Amino acid sequence: MIKLFFKTSLRHIKRNPWNATINIIGLALGFTVALVSTLWILKQFSFDKNFQNYDTIYQVMVTGTFNDEMSTGPSTSIPLAKWIESDFKDEMEKVTLSTGLESTMFKAGDKKLSANGCYALGKFSEIFSFQTIEGEVSTPTDANTFIISQSLASRLFGSQSAIGKIVQLNGKEQYLVKGVYADLPHNSTFYQLDYILPIADYLVKNEGIADGWNNCYFNTYVQVSNSKLIPTIESKLTTVFKTKLTDINPEILLHPMEKWHLYESFKNGKNNGGQIQYVWMFALISCLILSLACINFINLSTARSLKRGKEVGVLKSFGVNRKQLIQGFLVESVCSVGISFVFSILFTLLLLPWINKVTHAQLELPLSSPLFYAISFAGIFVIGLLAGIYPSIFLSSFNPILALKGKLQLSKGRFQPRKVMVVIQFAISIFMMIATYLVIQQLYHVKERPIGYNNQNLINVISSSPEIRKNFEVLKRDLQNKGLIQDATLSSNFVNRLGLSGGGFTWEGNDPIEGSILGICTVDESFGNTVGWNFLKGRNFSKDFKTDSSGVIINEAAAKFMGLTSLNSKTLSKRGKTYEILGVIENTISESPFKSITPTAYFLDFLPKNKITIRLKDHEHQSQTLKAIGEKFMATDPNLIFEYTFTDQAYAKEFTQMEMIRSLTSLFTGLAILISCLGLYALVSFLTEQREKEIGIRKVLGASEIGLWRLLSTEYIWLTLIGFLIAAPLAYLFMEKWLENYVYRISINWSIFIVTGSIALLITLVTVSFQAIKAALSNPIDTLRNE
Repeated sequence: MIKLFFKTSLRHIKRNPWNATINIIGLALGFTVALVSTLWILKQFSFDKNFQNYDTIYQVMVTGTFNDEMSTGPSTSIPLAKWIESDFKDEMEKVTLSTGLESTMFKAGDKKLSANGCYALGKFSEIFSFQTIEGEVSTPTDANTFIISQSLASRLFGSQSAIGKIVQLNGKEQYLVKGVYADLPHNSTFYQLDYILPIADYLVKNEGIADGWNNCYFNTYVQVSNSKLIPTIESKLTTVFKTKLTDINPEILLHPMEKWHLYESFKNGKNNGGQIQYVWMFALISCLILSLACINFINLSTARSLKRGKEVGVLKSFGVNRKQLIQGFLVESVCSVGISFVFSILFTLLLLPWINKVTHAQLELPLSSPLFYAISFAGIFVIGLLAGIYPSIFLSSFNPILALKGKLQLSKGRFQPRKVMVVIQFAISIFMMIATYLVIQQLYHVKERPIGYNNQNLINVISSSPEIRKNFEVLKRDLQNKGLIQDATLSSNFVNRLGLSGGGFTWEGNDPIEGSILGICTVDESFGNTVGWNFLKGRNFSKDFKTDSSGVIINEAAAKFMGLTSLNSKTLSKRGKTYEILGVIENTISESPFKSITPTAYFLDFLPKNKITIRLKDHEHQSQTLKAIGEKFMATDPNLIFEYTFTDQAYAKEFTQMEMIRSLTSLFTGLAILISCLGLYALVSFLTEQREKEIGIRKVLGASEIGLWRLLSTEYIWLTLIGFLIAAPLAYLFMEKWLENYVYRISINWSIFIVTGSIALLITLVTVSFQAIKAALSNPIDTLRNE
C-alpha cells in the first residue's frame, strides 16, 4: 500500500508541476534558512570544547563601581593571581595569568615575520591542555625561552625541527624555542595564539607592575573541579580584594569557560547574555520561516483540494477508507518535503561561501556524517507529517457523491483556516521586516556617532622596536621633509584602543581616600595634532612649555564626571603627584562604539610610549607612499617588518557583528517575503481560476476592470492589515528588548511601522494585482463558453 501511495504521490507532483514547484521551492527556502541557522548555532555552541578541562576552567572577573557605574571586566593584577595560587591550593588546582594578545616581530635566519602571542605566568599551557608536537610545551619560566605553535614553527623553520633554535624578537631579544604545540582551532578563545613568553621577561621591561593590586592589566584563569565551591571562593576573594582595592568596591566573579563565548556581556555586575541573544534570534527566525513555508504548503494543498475531489470520490467508491486516504496524502507530503530538502542542500551549498564571508565562521555541511543523514531523515518525516496532517484530514473528509458530481467548495466562513494561515504568513513577514529595518537603523545610528578625531589617512604602525623609538624624531622629520607624511606621534595606545585604566585619581571635591578610576593614555606633544583632537576648553600639550610634563588633558566624559566647568587652577592627582589640567577634548571612541565613553586622562609621562601613529598626506599613489615609509623604517632598524593598519578600517571592524546580523536578517527577511509572495501568488491564481465564470458574468453585466480588481484584492488587503496589527506590537516588544543591550541606541518611532506596513501592503498589492488584473482584462466569452 505504501508503495502505491508513493507512486501516486509522484504521479500527482508530475501532473501538477506549477503547484508542486511552488510548494517544493517554498519549503526548500524554509529548509535553507533552517540549515544555515543550525550550522551557525552549532558553531557557536562548539567554542572552546576542544580543551580537555572545558568544564573546570574559569576566568577571574572583577566587578567594580567605576564613576558611579558598575562594570565587569577580565582585568586583574599579578598580586591577585599570586595570592590565589598561595592561599587557595585546596580549592583551585591550577592558576595562570597572561597578558593580552599582541603582535611581535620574529626573525630566524633570513626569515622575518610577525605573529600574535602573550606572556604567561603559572600553568597556562597545562590548564588549556596544549597538545605537544615536539619538545616541552609547559608554560615557560626560564628567561629568554618560549614555546610556539606548529604553524609558526613551520613558517619560521619549514620542515626542520624548531627545538633549540634561536629566534630574534623585535629585532633585539634572543629567545630559545623549547617546545612546539598544536595549533588551536578556529572556534577557540585563543585562536591564533602563536607563542607564549615567560612573564618574568615582561616584568623586567615593566618595573613595579607586579607589586600593585590596582595594576589590573592581566587575565587570570583558574581550574576548579568542584563547581559547588565557586560561591564560597568568590566570597572569600571578594572580602580580601576589597581591602586591597578600595576605590572601586570590587567583587570577584569566576566566569566558567562554557559561558565565555555566548554569555560574555555583563550589566550591573550580573551576566545579561551576550552572543547568546543572536543564537536565539536566529533560532527564532529559522523556526518562523520554516513555519511560514509549512503554512504555505498547507494553504496551497487545501486550496487545490477541489481539483482532487473526483480523485478522492473514485478512491472512496472503490472501498479505500479514510485512514488509508490520510496515509496516502501523508506519504505525498513526506515526498514533497524530501524533495524540498534535497533542493535546500543545493541552495545552502551555493549560499555558504557568502555566509562564511559574512559570519567569519567557516561553516560547512557535514555531508560525510551519518548523524546528519539520520537527523535529516527524521526531520523530513516529522515535518512531512506535521505539514501534511491538516491537508490529508481535509481531503479525506470529502463526501464521495458530492466529490464525483464536482460540487465541492471551500469553506466560505469568516474565520476559515485558509484566511487564518494567510494572516499568520503576513504577520511573520511583517515582523521580520520591522526587525530588519530597526537593525539597519541601529547600525547606521552607531556608525554616524561622532568619533572625536579624524580617522582618514591615519595609520597605526604595528611594528616597532627600541631602535625605532630611540630615533623616532629623526625618522619623523625625514619622512616629513620628503613629503611622505603630515605628522607622526608616539603613545602608549593607539587612538582607537584605550588599553589601560587605573584607580587612585583624586581632585578637588573628590574623596582623597577612595579615589576614582580613569582611563590612562600617555602621548607626546604631537598626538593631538596627528589624530585631530577637537578641543572644547584649554589647549594642547606644547614643547614650548616645560611645565607641561606635569600637565594632563582629559576628555569630555572625565570633565563631566569630575564636575569640571572651568580650567582655572584645576588639578588631577595620582600617586602623590599633581597634574595641571591643560585642556578638555571632545570624547573619542577608543573602545566599542556601542558602549558609553570611559572618562580618560592623557599624560606626557606616565606609561611607556611604544605605539606609532602616522597621519598620511593626501596622495594619489598611497601604496607607493606606504612602501617608501616602510623602507625608511627598515633603514632605521633592518630587523623590522613594517606592518600597519588603517584606523578607519580598524574602526569599521567594530561593526562586524552588527553587519553580520544586518546581512543575515536581510537575507532571511527577503526569503520570508519571497516564500509569502510565491504562496500568495499561487493561492490567488487558483482562487481567481475558481471565480472565472463569476468574473465573466460580472463583466457581461457591466462591471469595470477597476471594480473587478478591487473585488479580487480587497480581501488580501484586509488580511495584510490584520497581519500587520498582530506583528507590529510583537516586533516592538521584541526589538525594544534587543535595543536595551546598547547604550547608544535609537528610539523606536511610529514612522517605522508606517514605512514597513506600507511596504508590506505594496508587496501584497503587486502580488495579488498581477492575477487580479489578468482576470479583470480577460474576455468573458472565453470563460463562459464552457458553461
